[in-house]
Amino acid sequence: MRHRGTWHAVAVAAATIVLAACGGQEKGDLPAPAPVTLPTAAEPPSPRAPDGPDNERPRWTAPFDDVPRTAGETFIGLGFPADDNADLSISGVSPEGETRWAVRTNPSCVGYGVTDVVGTPAAVILASDADARDGTLATRITANAYDVRDGRRLWGPSPVPGSLLGPGLIFGTATPSVVGGSQGERVMLAARSGQPVRPPAEDARPLYEHHGTGLFGSEGAVTAVDTAAGSVSWNSDRIPAPPGFGTGPRHVELLDSIPASSANVVALRWTHPDERSASTALHDLGTGRLIADLGDQAEPRTSVDHQAGAVVVSGLDQYRTIRAFDIGTGAELWRDDDAKPLEITLVHDGTAHGTRSGRSVTIDVRTGNTLASGDWPVPVAAAADVLIAPLPPRPEAGPSGRTAGEGPDYIAYGK
Repeated sequence: MRHRGTWHAVAVAAATIVLAACGGQEKGDLPAPAPVTLPTAAEPPSPRAPDGPDNERPRWTAPFDDVPRTAGETFIGLGFPADDNADLSISGVSPEGETRWAVRTNPSCVGYGVTDVVGTPAAVILASDADARDGTLATRITANAYDVRDGRRLWGPSPVPGSLLGPGLIFGTATPSVVGGSQGERVMLAARSGQPVRPPAEDARPLYEHHGTGLFGSEGAVTAVDTAAGSVSWNSDRIPAPPGFGTGPRHVELLDSIPASSANVVALRWTHPDERSASTALHDLGTGRLIADLGDQAEPRTSVDHQAGAVVVSGLDQYRTIRAFDIGTGAELWRDDDAKPLEITLVHDGTAHGTRSGRSVTIDVRTGNTLASGDWPVPVAAAADVLIAPLPPRPEAGPSGRTAGEGPDYIAYGK
């Protein structure tokens, strides 16, 4: 059984927004999107779709070719190029299955993200002056933020040095500038304005960003910055070390694993200069407050459920253990050491979705109790009271070449 949140339908204009191909701007102008109109009707569910968790019925087919993300109560996902269209599309879809807006760009602008612009959920999408039709490479790239409810642009075009690398609004080159050398330029943008964030020190590098708070690393310490004000929120040199770490000099860095940190919960790796001991701890991104000391764990995977006020941590003890903590108090809520490992793929509105021994399961986030198990498709995204899950590949399907229609069907479930 799933815990459900309430949601309110958002009135949207009949017209939607589409981003024209990244080329085509006048010389000297920054690349920027252009609006056009699209239909918004929901597609019916695939006849192959079985019932979902808690016997929920398939409601509609999502227009996505890859795992979607969510912002507010909107699903956002990619549509790969088709035979008759070389552009990549990114669209926002309501819980009812209506396409509220879409953007089109060349495949060089594949990266996109979600953020919060002064309380408004937003999608951040790249544009460039590349042109896939004649092989012209991008010389200018911009980031643009759109209100996920109607596609209205909130800020941009903001020049960036490269792709959206993440986590959060961090942009740059994905590979080192020279073999064995330092990485290329990286820039963090402020979620409020799209303006570059000034690092707290000259050699500080952007590591992580979430909804207006950024984390920078420099000389064995990490510093959190309010990206709107540019002020320092906290520094690892001035917050208490995890209880199991001990005393003495410290070297602190963001754990180098993308799944280790999630939303406003970051995993920091604490080590002594002589490396005699190490500890991984979860901290509140905004304040630096310790949430949980995980001990010497190098591969945690965190999932945050703000409605439940909990963070679920898997990947512990070589993926044999899962623990859940109250975000506010740090108290351990439950622990799972079952010989049949539990794998969590999504947490939403108090329910964790995943698999155990090949069967789909739902787990109560606050208690760890199994709510149901079965053979339904495992959800990968959720908004309001709707879950989206991929169907198994068709028997005739081959490896995906990132072409429209080659990926799995993504089906929306709900009562």
